[in-house]
Amino acid sequence: MSLILLDIDWRFFDRVYMGEKVSNYLWCVGIIAATLLLKGPVAALLTRISSSLTARFSYLQHKVTIREMLFKPIERLVQTVLYYIALNQLDNLLDKIAIHHSIGGNAKINIRLGDIVDHVFYFLFILFFTKVLTRFVDFIYHLRMNKAQAEKNHSRIQLLPLIKEMTKLILWILSGFWILGSVFHVNVPALITGLGIGGVAIALAGKETVENFFAAFTILSDKPFQTGEIIKLGDIEGTVERIGFRSTRLRNMDGSSYIIPNQNLVSQNLINLSARDTRGMKVVANIKYGISHEALTQLIAKLKAAIVAIPPVNEPVEINIETFDKETFQLVISYQLPHPLPDNATLIALKRDVNMKVFEVLGANATLGTPVGTS
Repeated sequence: MSLILLDIDWRFFDRVYMGEKVSNYLWCVGIIAATLLLKGPVAALLTRISSSLTARFSYLQHKVTIREMLFKPIERLVQTVLYYIALNQLDNLLDKIAIHHSIGGNAKINIRLGDIVDHVFYFLFILFFTKVLTRFVDFIYHLRMNKAQAEKNHSRIQLLPLIKEMTKLILWILSGFWILGSVFHVNVPALITGLGIGGVAIALAGKETVENFFAAFTILSDKPFQTGEIIKLGDIEGTVERIGFRSTRLRNMDGSSYIIPNQNLVSQNLINLSARDTRGMKVVANIKYGISHEALTQLIAKLKAAIVAIPPVNEPVEINIETFDKETFQLVISYQLPHPLPDNATLIALKRDVNMKVFEVLGANATLGTPVGTS
C-alpha cells in the first residue's frame, strides 16, 4: 500500500486548468457526489430531529406524516447548501468575469461568476427555507387538529385552519421581502413606506376582500356557528365545512357545495339550525271535494295517529286545511323530528317513511287523493 502511495505523482493535483487547481475540481466533484449519496440520510436525520422539537409525540407515531410534510423540502435545502459549498471550492474560476454591463459613458459593471452563484444560492436557500417553515406549520397544524378532533373542541377546529393560513401567508410575505433585499438589492424599508402610501388605494380597490377578511374574524369571535353545524342563509342551507379568509364553504344535503362570502354571513339574517332541539317538517296532500265533514275529521285523526307512531317523530302533529283550488283543497301536515337525529337515522329516510305512511292512509280512501309534496 505504501509503495502505491509513493508512486502517485502528487504534483498532478497542483496543476492548473482554467485558472483552478485539479485538487479544487476534485473537492467540488467529491462534495457533489457525497451530496447525492448522503442527502437522503441527512435529510431524514434532520427531519426526525425537527419533528421531535415541534411535537411531544413519538416520531414513529407520525413517521409517515412527517416524511410527507418535512422530508422533501429539508432534502432540497440540504442539497442547495452542499452544492453551494462544492462550487465555492473553485474560487479562481468563480472570480472570472461573466457579464459586462455598461451604465453610461465609460462606466461599466463587471459581474463575476461567483456573484451569479451567490445570488442563485440566496434565492434557492430562502425559497426552500421558507418551504421548510411552512411545512412545519402544516405539521403542527396536523398535530393540533388531531388533538382538537379527539377532544371535540369545535372552537379550536374552526380557528386552526385560519391561523395556519395566516401564518403561512406572513411567512411568504417576509420571504418575498428577504428575496427582494438579498437577491435583487431592493431598498426594502423604502418599498414598505411606498406600500404604506399606496395601501389606501389598494384597500379601496380590494374593499370586498378586506370586508370579507374582517368578517372572518367576526365569525370566529362571535361564533354564530362553527364547522360541522347546519346553517341557513335565505334559501341556502348546508353544513359548514370550512371558514376561510374570504368565504365560508357549505355542503348541502344533495352534495352541492356553496361558497358564501363572509360579509354576507355577518350582514344578513342567519339561522343556526344546529342550535335547535327539533326540526319542523311538512307534507302537503291534495284532497278531492266531496268528502264529508265527519269523514275528513276521521281522516285527520288517522293521519295524526299514523305519523305519531313513526319513531322518532315528536308531537305535536298539526294538520290544517289550506289552499282551496278548483277540484281539490290541501291538507298541510306538520310534524317535528328531534335534532340531532338518533344514531343510524337519516333525514331522507325519515321523510320517506312519513310520506309513505301518509300515502298508505290516503290510499285506503281512493277518492281522497295522495301527497303531492314535502318540505
